[in-house]
Amino acid sequence: MFIKECKKVICSMTFVLYAVTVIAMYVTQYCNDERGAITAPRPGEDYGMTVREDPGVIMPAAVESLLGHYFSGSYPAYPIMFYKNVRLREDKRLEMRAILEELTGLSGEEIDGFTDYQEAGYFCEGLDEQGNPIMQFREVALPEYSLPEDMTYERFRELMGQADKLIGGGSSYAPDILASGFGRMPMTYEEALAEYEAVMKPGELGKAYLRLHCDYMGIVLAVMPVFVAAGLWQLDKKAQMQSLVYTRKSSTIRIVGIRYLALVCCMTIPVLLTLLYTIYTTGLLYPQTPIAWGSGLQMALLWLLPDILAVSALGALLTELFSPLLAIFFQCVWWFVSLQTATLTGDVRRFGLQVRHNSLRKTAIWQSQESLFLYNRLSLTVLALLCLGAVVWVYAKKRRGGMDWGNSLLHRVKAMVSGNRKRK
Repeated sequence: MFIKECKKVICSMTFVLYAVTVIAMYVTQYCNDERGAITAPRPGEDYGMTVREDPGVIMPAAVESLLGHYFSGSYPAYPIMFYKNVRLREDKRLEMRAILEELTGLSGEEIDGFTDYQEAGYFCEGLDEQGNPIMQFREVALPEYSLPEDMTYERFRELMGQADKLIGGGSSYAPDILASGFGRMPMTYEEALAEYEAVMKPGELGKAYLRLHCDYMGIVLAVMPVFVAAGLWQLDKKAQMQSLVYTRKSSTIRIVGIRYLALVCCMTIPVLLTLLYTIYTTGLLYPQTPIAWGSGLQMALLWLLPDILAVSALGALLTELFSPLLAIFFQCVWWFVSLQTATLTGDVRRFGLQVRHNSLRKTAIWQSQESLFLYNRLSLTVLALLCLGAVVWVYAKKRRGGMDWGNSLLHRVKAMVSGNRKRK
């Protein structure tokens, strides 16, 4: 029965779509991301930027930015990663002014009475003799202010959170992303060297490449398995074999378990192939360096397998209760919101669909979040088991001739919609 279910999965169009999407994601994102071997930094080079949780840097920069947006009358935000230019109502504008009063020490009258605001940027000062524009950079023009001496970083974060809430969320003033927005500074040689040494430690080099691999693969595995699961669970209904399935002599647990196991095993194969190719190409980059892959492979499987387990089980449950379209719609919405609200690197939460770490470096950040990573993956696995248990229960009820309320509900909704159309 297991082999038969595997054949059904592999021969389905949804699995072909899944496999093509997984491989395309790997080739276009991971393989296309040109990178050579990691080399030791040399003094005097540009080491890129780093983020520091330094209140002395973050607080002045954030206040200056918020004050500038107040004077311009608009606040950029990305509620679900789409740009939104927010303009506050009068009551919210006054609340924002009260926040700025506490942050700057200025009164409301002093803030609103300032009329010389000017954005920073390049401006045309005229034309030279050849008719070319003369561009000059102008600094931002703001009223004179200073942060109150008794302003603590904790209170500052609270005020920034209030400002973000007034804007509607998704702004750069959200407390969790203040450092990434206003704490970016050039990395020093010492920091770059520490990053290099952390990556090149035994067991960490392989992990670094597999982390990046899993970051890309996790995006597609958080949504594509639902298509295969919904298609497989709907297959018997399309072939008008539902009654045959429910009257088999096999136990419900065996039917659901074998089908689910076949589903997961088949969808894991393309992922394992990409993992093996990553190991192969990484070995070519470091022919003289022995790379320990054991812990990295454990991490990769622990990263990606719960995605397949949870998305497949949830898709099967929603398909069995309602319809494959509803299962796909729900998973796509969850995937979209999760993807668009996640930060690119170092985004590991206790509960969440996706884990992000789009960097070969930043090993210390990852190591500090390993406990959260384990908790997150365990929570997804538990979700998968709960959904699978619910599928078994629904199957058992249907085999006894009950539990048809999902289809009845959908038929009633369709009837109501068609009735409303006729009245119109």
